[in-house]
Order: sequence, then C-alpha cells, then structure tokens
Amino acid sequence: MTSPSPLRLERFVKQRDDFRLGPIDVVLEPGLTYALVGPNGSGKTTLLKCLMNLMKPTSGKLEIFGHTYEREEQAIMTQVAFVPDPLDGCEPFTLWQMRDFIGSWYASWDDDDFARRAASFRIPLDKRYGKMSQGERKKAALTLALSTHAPLLLLDEPTNGLDIASRNRLKQMLVEDAEIMERTVVLSTHSVEDIRQFADCILLLRNGALEGPYEKDALVASWSRLWLSREPLPSLADIPGAVDWSEVPFPQLVTCDRTTTLAFLSENGIQVTKEQPLPLDELLDRLLEKSAR
Repeated sequence: MTSPSPLRLERFVKQRDDFRLGPIDVVLEPGLTYALVGPNGSGKTTLLKCLMNLMKPTSGKLEIFGHTYEREEQAIMTQVAFVPDPLDGCEPFTLWQMRDFIGSWYASWDDDDFARRAASFRIPLDKRYGKMSQGERKKAALTLALSTHAPLLLLDEPTNGLDIASRNRLKQMLVEDAEIMERTVVLSTHSVEDIRQFADCILLLRNGALEGPYEKDALVASWSRLWLSREPLPSLADIPGAVDWSEVPFPQLVTCDRTTTLAFLSENGIQVTKEQPLPLDELLDRLLEKSAR
C-alpha cells in the first residue's frame, strides 16, 4: 500500500481582503527539501500559516499525511513542526520552559537530542527568549522544531539572523537527520544560498499562483548562456529553448533547454564559442518573470 503524501493541496484557495492565494494543486514527495520562492507579498507566509492551521483556507482540500484538520487535527499536529519568522508569544519563557511545553506534544521527542542541538548552536537554556538576540531566537526555534523529529518541517526564512557557523550547523543537522528519518522540509526563503545548499526542489510563488515543483539540479543543468559566432543567425523565435538574445558585446543567447538548443545550433552550422551555466539567482529571476506573464 502506498504511503500518503506528506502534503497534498487540491484546488486550495485562501482569500484575504483583495489578495487571493491559489487555486493551488500540488503533491509533495517524502524525504525531499522544497524551497518556496517568491517576491514579498506573494503569499509564502500565508501558505505556511494555512498549512499549520493558523489560517483557515477559503476553499479546497489540504491533506497532511492523508489527514485533514477538520477531522484529525491532533494527529496532524504531532507530525508537523513549524519555525515561523518571528516566533511570537514566547518572550517570557526560557528554552528549557519551551522544551517542556513543546516536547509533550511529540512522542518522538528526545531530551538528549534537544540538549545536543542546543549545545551545537551554543544557545543558553536558561535565558528568556525575549532577552535573546535575533540569531539566538532563530537558533532556539530551530532547536525546538528539529528536536520534535516531526516528518514534515515547515521553515519560514530559517537562516535569518544566523551567522555562517550556525548556518553550517543547520545544514549538518538536516543532513544527519536525513540518514535516520524520512523528513520532508518546506522552507520559505529569499536566500539564493539557502536554495543552493538545502533544496532538492523549487516551488515558485508569485501573486498567489504556484508553479512547480521543479527539480533544482535539473533546472541548473538545463539553463545556460551561449556565445555564438557572428555568422547570420536565425531569429530568436526559431531557436528551440531560447528565451533571450543579446548582440552586445558578442552574440549570445540564454536557453532554458540546453540540450535541444545545442542540437539545433549544431544542425544549422552555428558555432558556440563559449558556454556558461546561468547563475541560480538569475535563473530564478527569469522563472519568476515568466510565471508573472
């Protein structure tokens, strides 16, 4: 019997005043990390809050491991952990106190694992959350969420405020966890470095519309910038995969389908004098511009 998907949305819609999120249809596979990417105001945080039942959808279906909030909210809440940005309402409590409250929800909670993660992040257990720096607050929230061992992890801007060492520790923890558990991660981020380091797949969200998921490595491999010889060239519309063209300083084009474009150029005797993979930030900008049209 096939296991239920970590997350399934069908015709999902959330209407807030004049903003409409959806309709969204998406199914996530277990064990992968999905980067949720989009400009400010595109609906990323709204979507994550709906996934945690902090907001109710206007219409459509939301299933987490085959469960719905209407029928099995408690079952869902023991399988999902959420790191919002920021984590509000915890200012009076120490990390030890938050451990007592949150740990009681999860059968898989391990106090030794919690203490190990807190020590790795070098955060004080007896310091009130409201007295912590931005970076300490983020590390406290990550420590709590990761220690649940929940199979679905939702992260809103997980590296905001983290220094380089803490970012590397987070990556190490996620890699180590992947060796002992099948966890699906959805992270909302503006950081290209987060996408490069953590993501297996990319979800594009713009003006409430979702595209993807796209397999990250396949995307990176398919987009390229090609410099061409100065012989007479066909129009851009005639070159399969080509999305942009420039004559300055040398004839060059950007393709979203490298293999097909190169085959066409070769068949038509057009020489490629130089090739360069498209930087990930430019690739994402182009995908978001395309999805906006």
